[in-house]
Amino acid sequence: MFTEEFFPTPPDVSAKMRARISKDAQYFLEPNAGKGDLAEAIRGERGYDRKKVDCIEISPELCAILQDKDFPVVGTDWLEYDGVCYYDAIVMNPPFSNGDAHLLKAWDFLHDGEIVCLLNEETIKNPHTKNRKRLAAIIEQHGEVEYLGDCFSTAERKTGVRVALVYLKKEAEDDRLDLWANESQERDIADDIQAGNIPALMDSLGNMQHYYDAANIHMFKAFQHIRKAAIYMEANGHKYLKSDYDNILPLALENINATKAEFSKIHRNKSWHKVFSRMEFHKWLDQKQRNELIRDIDRNGNIPFTKENIKGTLQNIFEQRQRLFEQSVANVFDELTRYYKDNANHTEGWKTNDNYKINKKIIFPWGCRFDKDFRKFTTSYGSSMMDIYNDLDRVLCVMTGRNFEHCETIGEALRRKFDILGYDVKSPYDNETESRFFFIKFYMKGTVHLTFKDNADWELFNKTAAKGRAWLGQDTQSEAA
Repeated sequence: MFTEEFFPTPPDVSAKMRARISKDAQYFLEPNAGKGDLAEAIRGERGYDRKKVDCIEISPELCAILQDKDFPVVGTDWLEYDGVCYYDAIVMNPPFSNGDAHLLKAWDFLHDGEIVCLLNEETIKNPHTKNRKRLAAIIEQHGEVEYLGDCFSTAERKTGVRVALVYLKKEAEDDRLDLWANESQERDIADDIQAGNIPALMDSLGNMQHYYDAANIHMFKAFQHIRKAAIYMEANGHKYLKSDYDNILPLALENINATKAEFSKIHRNKSWHKVFSRMEFHKWLDQKQRNELIRDIDRNGNIPFTKENIKGTLQNIFEQRQRLFEQSVANVFDELTRYYKDNANHTEGWKTNDNYKINKKIIFPWGCRFDKDFRKFTTSYGSSMMDIYNDLDRVLCVMTGRNFEHCETIGEALRRKFDILGYDVKSPYDNETESRFFFIKFYMKGTVHLTFKDNADWELFNKTAAKGRAWLGQDTQSEAA
């Protein structure tokens, strides 16, 4: 993880780099982010609206550290990165051996904004290569250098390399109109009513019409392009919702970079969600894994949305689908065996369950609800119980090759029976029903008993759960005892 050229930025150097960035910069990129020391310094700066710091890092272990710190990792290899640039500033501490290549990449990548970069000072003082000569010309025209000496000699990871801090300012062509370019000085108000000034006044009014017409043309084009963008998004499976993008258009009136950043973040995240949705992951995963998947998509949803990345991601998941499913079954198993007969926290009704397998009869103490006021059964004991029912049916459908959407589930069987019983239920009452996989009994105290219809389904579930828990080949019964 810590390569020969991994040198985290010391706090005092981070402060110097931070101080060079203008106060209104909001969106940052840090290539070669390491474990995020510099990114943390920027995000934690007081008194500034630093909205976001994206990171690029080639080490998988360091990427995991960055993600744990809630930094979006938008790429791995900076020199090969071809994402969209919507950043106000790039801050970087690249490898000292080829820092010039990394800085030139940043200059070519950035549309408009600032770059602050640490380099080996030899890169600046000895411009003998093509890259170094080009960099020297860029610095001369667009920036400046501050020599920091051996500032890493007392750092977390020490080196005697003498360091230079390079600051560059890149300005794109100004897209604002210079409305007053023809005005040389203010005129006295009385001059405007002189007959001789009427042609000038007419010219001014003509300019007003020109700007008015131009505004209409560009705004109408913008509306047309927005509508086309919405059509393309719908073609990709996600509808343009005002609630998702209601802050985008107002931003466009003030800050193009901020607008691009907000739109790209939302659009890319939604696109990744749609990829996983189209793969119908709900068929493979239990509720816990689905929640983890959504969390990971939200956390990693800044990975560039390219055909190569989509293909690679789907290939990884395809190769892991059996393991994911076994883990899903194991998670359902854990929910079903959370309380067992020897557990000090056992609850009445779970005493027939074991901790190493589920028995042919599964007992839920909170499997339904009986409303004493209306004397009616309902399934509304809580979403968590319905999740367990659905997860159990879903994994059984996958194991037996059935379609979950066409399977009569435990929840559906209970609701159908409760509707038949209706209100004012009195004892004795018919407390039995059945789903695709289970004979079901329910009681007014809220207990539900599920009994497997097919011994083969019961045995297959326990065997798959044991595989997910890596218990095969172990004496689980003796362990349980």
